[in-house]
Amino acid sequence: MLSLEGKQLGNYDIIRRIRIGGMGAVYEGRQRTAFDRRVAIKVILGDYAADPDMRRRFAREAKTVARLQHPHILPLIEFGDEQGILYLVMPFIEGGTLTSYLRHNLPGLGEVSAMYQQMLDAVEYAHDHGLIHRDIKSSNVLLELRRNMPPYAYLADFGLVRAVRASDASQVGKPIPLEQVPGTPHYMAPEQTLGIVTPLTDIYALGVLLYQMLTGNLPYNDPDEVRVIEMHLHDPIPSPCEDDASVPLELGEVVRTAMAKDPADRYPNVAALRVAFLHALQGSSSDLPVTEDVKPTRATLQLSPEERSAIDAPPESPRHKNALNLRRPPVDPPRPIIMHQRPRTSELPPQVAVRDKRERSEQPEYIERTERTERPEKPERLYAAENVRQRPRITEEPVISTSRPHTIPHQRKRFIWVLALVALVLLAMLLVPRVLGASLFPPTVPLLGGTQTATIRITPKSSTLENSFLLTASPQVKTTDLNARTIPDRLLSSSQEIKTVITTTGINKTNGQRASGLIRFVNTTKNPIPVSKNLILTSGNGVQVQLVQDSTVPPKQDNTPGRIDLPAVALQTGQAGNIAANAISGTCCKPTLFTSNPAPFVGGTDDATTHFFSQSDLDATKAELFGKLKQQLQGQLLQQVKNNEIMAGVPDYKIVNTDTDNQVNATVDKVQLTIKVMGQVAVYQKSVAQAAALSLLNTYARKKIGTGYQLQGQATVSDPIDATAGKDGLAYLTLKAQGIWSYNFSDDQIKKLRAPIKGASADVARTYLITQPGVESVDIRLPFGTDHIPTTLDDITIILSPRNGQ
Repeated sequence: MLSLEGKQLGNYDIIRRIRIGGMGAVYEGRQRTAFDRRVAIKVILGDYAADPDMRRRFAREAKTVARLQHPHILPLIEFGDEQGILYLVMPFIEGGTLTSYLRHNLPGLGEVSAMYQQMLDAVEYAHDHGLIHRDIKSSNVLLELRRNMPPYAYLADFGLVRAVRASDASQVGKPIPLEQVPGTPHYMAPEQTLGIVTPLTDIYALGVLLYQMLTGNLPYNDPDEVRVIEMHLHDPIPSPCEDDASVPLELGEVVRTAMAKDPADRYPNVAALRVAFLHALQGSSSDLPVTEDVKPTRATLQLSPEERSAIDAPPESPRHKNALNLRRPPVDPPRPIIMHQRPRTSELPPQVAVRDKRERSEQPEYIERTERTERPEKPERLYAAENVRQRPRITEEPVISTSRPHTIPHQRKRFIWVLALVALVLLAMLLVPRVLGASLFPPTVPLLGGTQTATIRITPKSSTLENSFLLTASPQVKTTDLNARTIPDRLLSSSQEIKTVITTTGINKTNGQRASGLIRFVNTTKNPIPVSKNLILTSGNGVQVQLVQDSTVPPKQDNTPGRIDLPAVALQTGQAGNIAANAISGTCCKPTLFTSNPAPFVGGTDDATTHFFSQSDLDATKAELFGKLKQQLQGQLLQQVKNNEIMAGVPDYKIVNTDTDNQVNATVDKVQLTIKVMGQVAVYQKSVAQAAALSLLNTYARKKIGTGYQLQGQATVSDPIDATAGKDGLAYLTLKAQGIWSYNFSDDQIKKLRAPIKGASADVARTYLITQPGVESVDIRLPFGTDHIPTTLDDITIILSPRNGQ
């Protein structure tokens, strides 16, 4: 395959290859026209680049992505053809693919929930627009990693996209050779081998994807891709609970339903899959001790620990496990703890893990057989509390013996001393644990008369958000438009005119010219006389002239002398060569050859120097006057600025008129110049720009961390860190806004947190609370001498504790 590193495709420089596939590759590039923005460039190369079908498919992918506008679908920046190479340009996502993410991290249920719902939203959006992706897999999910938050997911690669057809659901289809089925075998629905593709095909792939996100593995895997397709067709549907015991059974049923062999047995659409997924998350529970007896309901079978262990034992072939729905009967309060993050035994303290394992082994299990089409409403995990130690109740009164009446006064005196001693001992027992940190009572024995209230301090999650926003200020806008990110501004304008006289500095030098005229030759002989152009004659005042051509003077005929006039020039340059007529008179060469100049010599001029109006004269004077007028205009513009208005950049000054009384290159000594300069600048209200940035930050916060968070205090908005003036009064402003958002718990939310944890141990209660939305940390203070949360709601006090610095 041709390597493109270091080459250019359109406006993009190719930096490095990210990954390569069977038909092309994806490169990292830089966009020249966007300040070297990082982009991802997908190309098809080799024989595929010349294949008309592949080119049509590639163009179809570009057209499809271009019209899909969804926050979790990777958008298209550009589609191009450079020297036969088709390419798609998309944003560069730093976090890589879900495949690479799962190699290094097995996400908890909280992250799985966030990322999976994002994918459900993206696929549902595509289905709503009549499109089937056909290639949903972890390598087509790109992740943007975020601090202290689940990754932000994008669905990519719509190369196999297909429009929904009304006949797809009822079509029979023809078998396709397994090695020729389009798509990725590990995610391929069974009906795809018959060429049947419907939205339920994507539902199947979403089930595979959920299995992979829960366990880190694929449900069907084999080096031979044909074997993988056969496993999809014939092997039993696996459950992620078999791969990872920490996966809730309810989520396992969601995966199995989504991956049903028969499309009719799957969820009918993405919305139904989402409801089941969220239902399963809410129905998963942790090990909460229950203080009431659990009685089996109708159509349930109670098993002993021995029988339950037999059922829990792994089957010989996990692929052939039956489709029993394991669930516990729902009971009334206390409610189970709802775990939103996958409980890992390795993550719990050792004593909690041991107790959890022991309690599980001691409890009866309930198994209810349900039909395949039934879906349990929040299956619950229940645990009996036969081993929960109860607080002893002290009801006996001290008995005072009266058998010896004669000793009563002495006994009373002794009783007073004993009572005082007991009071001192009790006081010491109260102070010693506080001072030394040592308890004098067993953990399960409460102090007589002590408070029975558990105080739980919850620190809400907090997130510091910062972002820069580009605003456009325009005089055409009257009010702030957050969608367009525009704010109003004013265009200030002022002009000045000035006149001056320029002394020209251009110099013209003119060389002198030689005078010219005619010399008359008269021959008085009968023979012709030749004359040469080198012949020099001298006038009476000493000016020499020279013939400019050779010639012959004709002879005399019939007593008429021969005559000829020949041109000559003065040897001396200048007006001195302008000799008068007949200044030359006499003979030359021979006594019979007479010479004269019948007319004066003219045209002789001396060397001369003159001035002219040069372009440099004009430019230098304009620049000098322009600088002076700019200073004057700046003061005038500043006077027009109102309170709370700021100039967007520097004013724009330009010469709008230049007039002279002579044209450039005219030979003159003086020129009058008139110049007019105008200055313009856009001004905006600082408070309006900052308010817009603050509103955009609030919108950004809602998208980034959700609506459950509330701004703490005041957000800070900087002055514009960059202000650039555009044409026609436009201005481009960049402002940076920052604020702290904390999760906002309502009173009702706080109250609802008490019921699931009543009677639970501190460790279990803390594990539950820390997985709730918006909880950063939990501090539990139990009643003195106890190790469990009280069973009465009124004895549980939950207090919100602000973070440091808030």
